[in-house]
Amino acid sequence: MLKKIILRRLIRSNTWGGKHTPVDFVMKGLPEYYRNTNKGKKLIEKALKELVNDELVVILAKKTGKGSSSHISLNPRKVVEIREILGE
Repeated sequence: MLKKIILRRLIRSNTWGGKHTPVDFVMKGLPEYYRNTNKGKKLIEKALKELVNDELVVILAKKTGKGSSSHISLNPRKVVEIREILGE
């Protein structure tokens, strides 16, 4: 369920391929339970790791004006698989 929420959030913001967004932006869209508890944070990390391992999303360290941060985007080569997961 958490993976679906993350994927929907990225699709709504249209972050495919070269367009990316900070991981914190995705975290803000998750239910408060996941963001504010240790167990929830571990579930988020696990879901993100599974999405990266399945090559559905790409997480890169990007340099910003304030240092560097992790940015996330959807893999445009996996559109069909992402749509199947979401049931579209």
